Amino acid sequence: MTRRISGLLHGDYSGLLHRAGSELGDIRRYSEGDDVRLIDWPATARTNETQVHDTIADHELDVWLVVDASPSMSFGTARSTKYRLAADAAGAIGLLVVQSGNRLGCVVAGAAGRILPRTGTDHLAAVLATIDRAAAEQSSAVADPSSALAMPMSPRSRRGLVVVISDFLDTSWSGEMAKLARRHDVIAVVVSDPREFALPNVGVVELEDAETGRVASVDTSRRDVRDRFAAMARERFTDRVAALRTARVDVVDLRTDTDWVPVLAGFLRTRKRRLAAGGRR
Repeated sequence: MTRRISGLLHGDYSGLLHRAGSELGDIRRYSEGDDVRLIDWPATARTNETQVHDTIADHELDVWLVVDASPSMSFGTARSTKYRLAADAAGAIGLLVVQSGNRLGCVVAGAAGRILPRTGTDHLAAVLATIDRAAAEQSSAVADPSSALAMPMSPRSRRGLVVVISDFLDTSWSGEMAKLARRHDVIAVVVSDPREFALPNVGVVELEDAETGRVASVDTSRRDVRDRFAAMARERFTDRVAALRTARVDVVDLRTDTDWVPVLAGFLRTRKRRLAAGGRR
């Protein structure tokens, strides 16, 4: 797995983090979405066009993994549960971060898991153990996005990259992510399962909401019921992704029924090229 995505982040700090450096670099013309704090006013006055500074990427940066351990993440009908997929993706990203010499921190939302950023493979092992332990505990607590992102948002946290891995069923995530994106570079890894988009024809079943505990009887033998469920599920998913993009974060969609490694690798490759070219979300 590591070989399949190695080189996409390893040794490429500008590809990992977008303008997260502390030193000012070259001046260029302002583009939509640039940090207004980086505007060079003398250069702007000279050229009659708004000019901003690029920043030189630091070679030791803070990267936070925020993994959602809400009850809905324990659902899975394909290769794994959504949480297992989230843990695997977190492990792959964490390995690349540590190999690049950056500091890795972790928050497991909805569980007692918080680790401050440090370097090294031993620290990565502790991060992955914390994520795995949350799966074993099977917490019934619903993740609070505001609490989950409190550590990366702390004034003591250095500006860097935050990777949030969740199904984002709680719509309040997008608002908190928008606040986060004003300070950090943010990636949202959206995990989902095929049964969230289509009901099988198995007659009358009882469906329980993992987050609220509410139970509803559904007659899956009716085609109109299955079609309506699929349409509503797709619309809700599209709305979630749109809200995250509006919050100015990068979004990648991983599914429990597909090989997620090439999907993540392709996303990282495309993102790296875009950021290297000075592109925006």
